Amino acid sequence: MGRITGRRLRAPLLTFVVLLLSGVAACSDGGTGEGPSTPGSRTRAATPRDLVGAWESAEPGSNTTLAYRFTDEGKYKYFGMTSYPMGQEVYQLIHVVEGTYEASTDALVLKPHSATLTRKNPENPERDFTSSPAPFKTERFEWKIADRELSLIREDETRFTFRWVSG
Repeated sequence: MGRITGRRLRAPLLTFVVLLLSGVAACSDGGTGEGPSTPGSRTRAATPRDLVGAWESAEPGSNTTLAYRFTDEGKYKYFGMTSYPMGQEVYQLIHVVEGTYEASTDALVLKPHSATLTRKNPENPERDFTSSPAPFKTERFEWKIADRELSLIREDETRFTFRWVSG
């Protein structure tokens, strides 16, 4: 058996993230058939409506993927996963958060109502867990969209950048 590499994990991981986030997609346009315009137009400032859709942050060679899905109804879902080879198997830590959001032209407030953690550790499987309740708290960000990239900036200046995946 060959060693599992990050590249071999990338396609299934991306597929998993898109499928997970698409579960919220059905309610994202309120049934009107009118989705948001492409976010981050260079000719106007971003509006809260521009948040609607799926956003992903996964850099080549990174062992971490972060993703958000925002809906028209003010709901969001967050998915975060860290995975890396551990011998012939893969360590995984998955964090899923669901809640509501409030957005103004420059402030984004995420108000979670549930969070879970899943861990798979090949070196310590007896301590693995699936969808275990996890702590959560309200988060506040400054946000900007430009060129189909969403920047979320915490009060401590930590910046997260996500690429628009779909509406």
